[in-house]
Amino acid sequence: MKKLMKMCLVAAMSVAVCGSADAVLADFEGFNIRNTGGTITAPWDSGLGITENAAGNGFDAKTPLGGQKVGYGTNAFDGKRINQLSTVNFDKVKGGPNVPYLNLWVTDGTNYAIISSENDYRGTNFSTRQEWKIFETNVGAGQMDWLFDSGVGTRSGQYLLRDTGSGAANVTLSDFSDSITFMDPGVYNSPIGTGAPRGGYGFNIIYGDTASNFVGGYEIENLTVNFIGEATYEAGNAVPEPATFALSGLALMGLMGATKRR
Repeated sequence: MKKLMKMCLVAAMSVAVCGSADAVLADFEGFNIRNTGGTITAPWDSGLGITENAAGNGFDAKTPLGGQKVGYGTNAFDGKRINQLSTVNFDKVKGGPNVPYLNLWVTDGTNYAIISSENDYRGTNFSTRQEWKIFETNVGAGQMDWLFDSGVGTRSGQYLLRDTGSGAANVTLSDFSDSITFMDPGVYNSPIGTGAPRGGYGFNIIYGDTASNFVGGYEIENLTVNFIGEATYEAGNAVPEPATFALSGLALMGLMGATKRR
C-alpha cells in the first residue's frame, strides 16, 4: 500500500512539473508584425499588441486598425518536415468569425517561403486539406519546383499548385518533399512583404490583416499541434507556474511523510 502511494505521488509530481504524460510542451511567444501604416518596427501603434495568457497556451490579440498584424510563434518545430504536420487546434475565447491563420516559414536550405492556411483549418487533416497558399517567397511565382520531389510547382490566385501530369491541382502538405522543413530564414530579401512574420519562428499563428474584417481582437486558449507519429504538442510555459510548484511541493511532502513512517 505504501509503495503504491509513493508511486502515485511520484506520478502526480511528474505530471505537475512536466504536463500530461501523452503530450510535449511547445513554448510560444507573442510579437508585433505591422503597424496600420505598413511600418514593421517600433514605435508600435497605440492599442496594437498581443498578450500571452498565464497558462502559455494562447493569446489575446488586439488590432484596432486595418493593416495591423500580430503573431504567436514558436521555433519548437524548426527542422521538422512540413509534410508531417497533421492538425492544429485551439479554442476561441472571444473574437469575430475570422480564424487566425497559419504562416509557416519553410526552406530546403537555399530557398524559402511562407506556406499559409486561412479559413477554419481547426480539426482538419492537413494531409488531405487542399487550401494552402504561398504569400511570400524569395523566388518567382512560377519557380516552386523546389517544394516537391516531382511535378512543377506554381501558384494561381495565391493558391499553391502542383502539376500532376494531367493538369495543375491544389496541393496538400503530404505532397511536399521530405527536404522541406520549418525554419525562419532570418533574412528577408525582396519580394518578402510587410505582412511576413519576422519573429524568428518557423511556425506562426497570425491575427490581423489589411481587410477591415480583421479589425478588433481575438483570444484563444488550449493551442495544440500534431505531427504524424508523434505525441501531441501543447502550447504551454516551459517553467511551472506557482500553483504547479505548490502542487509539486505537496507531492514531495507526501513522499517525505511516507518515508518517515516507514
